[in-house]
This record gives sequence, structure tokens and C-alpha cells, in this order.
Amino acid sequence: MDLCVDVLALRGVPHQVRKGGGSFDPAADTIKVLTMHASKGLEFPVVALVGAGHTPAPGEDEREEAKLFYVGATRATQRLIIGLGGDGRFGQRLAA
Repeated sequence: MDLCVDVLALRGVPHQVRKGGGSFDPAADTIKVLTMHASKGLEFPVVALVGAGHTPAPGEDEREEAKLFYVGATRATQRLIIGLGGDGRFGQRLAA
């Protein structure tokens, strides 16, 4: 998440970060950077799930991570982009 924010800032791309509560305008003309937990109940025309290929991390419950992945994926109303780089089980399954 922080890496995405750093790259957007470096390139001067308007963005908002939501890590929890606080001021956040989902209708603003900016890229929204948020966790899948924070995305629950929101919808966006385009959603990019970066780092999905690293999921689940060692020791994480695969079923719980699959539910969270579903929440993130279903936030997209028009287009879903999934980054599969990594050695997690999700990336291995989706790339097969």
C-alpha cells in the first residue's frame, strides 16, 4: 500500500489513502488507495488488486483470505485488474 502511494506521489497523480476512519471522499476524481478491509461497502468503476499473487501469506488462513479477496474483487463495477506476481497460493492457482 505504501509503495503504491509513494509511486503515485512521485508521479504527481492525484490520490487518496484510506487506512481506517477519517476524511475520505469516494466520489472525488482521484485514485483511491485502500485496504480490502476498508473497501467493504464501496464500489468503483475500476479496481486493481495489487499483490494478489502474494496471498495468502505464510500462516494466514486461506479461507479467510479468499473471503477478503472476494470483497475486494466485487468492489469493481466495470473492470477488475489482478496483479498475480508472487509465490502465494492464489497467484499459483489463478495463473494456472
